[in-house]
Amino acid sequence: MTNEKTTLKSRLKVSGWLAPAARCTFPLLLATAALPAMAANRVYVANQIDNTVSVIDAASNQVTATVPVGTFPAGVAVSPSGKRVYVANANDNTVSVLDANTNTAVALIAVPSTPVAVVVSPDGATVYVANANDGSVSVIDAATYSVVASVPVGAVPFSMAVNPSGSRVYVGNSGDNTVSVIDARTRKVVASVPVGATPFGLDVGPLGARLYVANVASNNVSVIDTFSNKVVATLPAGSGADAVATSPIGLPLYVSNFGDGTVSVVNPLDKKLLATVPVGSSPSSLTVSAKSGRVYVANADSNTVSVINPFTNKVIATVPVGSVPSAIATQPE
Repeated sequence: MTNEKTTLKSRLKVSGWLAPAARCTFPLLLATAALPAMAANRVYVANQIDNTVSVIDAASNQVTATVPVGTFPAGVAVSPSGKRVYVANANDNTVSVLDANTNTAVALIAVPSTPVAVVVSPDGATVYVANANDGSVSVIDAATYSVVASVPVGAVPFSMAVNPSGSRVYVGNSGDNTVSVIDARTRKVVASVPVGATPFGLDVGPLGARLYVANVASNNVSVIDTFSNKVVATLPAGSGADAVATSPIGLPLYVSNFGDGTVSVVNPLDKKLLATVPVGSSPSSLTVSAKSGRVYVANADSNTVSVINPFTNKVIATVPVGSVPSAIATQPE
């Protein structure tokens, strides 16, 4: 798989890694016994080549709307209220703001070069956007849709997460293999944590004590203690581990493996691999429903979303979406 890892990393180079006309398939993006069987309301999928967002009704596992956005959408996030959807458009340097009730665009926000990831603060007041070719994070006021600050981070920031209190924003820098820790109040980087090779995916545990980092070229997950800002464990994953998500109660952990078309189910406590779930080709992002615990996986080369039952670790539905789905998010319940 050495060639695959090299290819993935080479696509992140500042010069020419986002050719507008090219078909690009780079990845971007619980113990379940107590979870109810209900599904999330909606799932949003950014389709890079179609320049659209597919809206999936999670009860029926059917696409109910397809919303045009900017060019090469690479990241998607939903506000805590579920009323707004934010889409990072990598090739036209904008963020589309969608009304979740009408599935229409209500604003377009200009940001610096190559926005590829977006997250929203827990109170919904602030939106953070990682700009890969600018080495920065844009801070957006969600009320005015205006950029109010820019925070310099590491090289080629490619993924983000925010802790449950909203006090910290974490940025995975795929160009220098670090995670930048931003103080949300001062909007300054307070720590830089070395992790594995090419960090592509981040997620914070439900209590905020652990940050999980999927390292695509190391085929593993770094576990960061968020109090000490140090790596305290390394977890197994498959080939090209590019995205990670926790269940609502913090374990197990789910990792999408771009290189081998699987999702690893990992117990972060004993570092054991619990299951390997085959999904579509080149899974590039995944998310977990806070209500049902179901795992939704965007398969970039299959143009589908796989739905995994957390009780059985089996795919229970495969949903066709747009061309090269690269990022996925669930509507909060």
